[in-house]
Amino acid sequence: MSLGGASPVAAIEVAMAAIGAGICRHVLVSFARNGSSGSRVASRMGEAPQFRTMRDFEMPLGINVPVQIMAMLARRHMEMYGTTSEQMGAVAIATREHALLHTNAMMKKRISTEDYANSPMISDPLRVLDCAIESDGGCAFLVSHGDALSDLRQPPVRVLATGQGFIDSPSTISQRGELTRFGIAKVAPTVFAKAGLRPADVDVAQIYDAFTYMVLCQIEDVGFCAKGEGGPFVASGATRLGGALPINTHGGLLSQAHMLGMNHIVELVRQLRGAAGTAQVRDAEIGVVTGCGDFGNGAMAILCKG
Repeated sequence: MSLGGASPVAAIEVAMAAIGAGICRHVLVSFARNGSSGSRVASRMGEAPQFRTMRDFEMPLGINVPVQIMAMLARRHMEMYGTTSEQMGAVAIATREHALLHTNAMMKKRISTEDYANSPMISDPLRVLDCAIESDGGCAFLVSHGDALSDLRQPPVRVLATGQGFIDSPSTISQRGELTRFGIAKVAPTVFAKAGLRPADVDVAQIYDAFTYMVLCQIEDVGFCAKGEGGPFVASGATRLGGALPINTHGGLLSQAHMLGMNHIVELVRQLRGAAGTAQVRDAEIGVVTGCGDFGNGAMAILCKG
């Protein structure tokens, strides 16, 4: 798969297609990276074909790396809906609180509103604490045919529905008519319809978080709140454990590790198995996981307890 941060979730759908076509019965999806000890993400941007398409519009203005792209989108959201830096900070703070519940999380220090406000500006309005960390590590998950249910060592988690959504004007950002929606907004209603569910039915969500703004925007795009209301939603505490919709209970890319969102899938499976330890969401039966890649292409899956 080559959809950037949407790849792991999109791979669920591709694995299901292969199984449904009778090509195989089990698909192992794995991912590993050495983003901390090896080559950093930003240093590889020039090698990625999708980023070379920015030469006409963005690069002449100095926009060369993902944080600059996301900063432009975040600023547009702030101008349109009154979203504040403090609201994006609420995403970082809640995610860090969740990371502290996991022994394998890279970030071990609690952060406050003041810590967030004093963190260095990287690309206005995004600060250091708005950005995912670089890390070494690996994750994997297995997608199997339904007839394997009788031979499992762990409680099963079922895939109810999946989908992929792609942005308009995929090779340029600044020329889009709409800057405050990701591709997932196109497919989320279809995925919920296929599952026979509504956003209000979801108990826990793992939302791709390369940047805090990505979380805030996807919350709106998936339908957990109306467009423009993501800032107040995250600031209310709704995304914390014990809140209305706990999000990124593992610490996400912001505080656990940057595993391209593969760790989001692993965490959701653990939640639905009731195996998330001190980060367990009470009575979690239905969960959503999203991916958001490159310039905003999206993937989404709804999973449920066996």
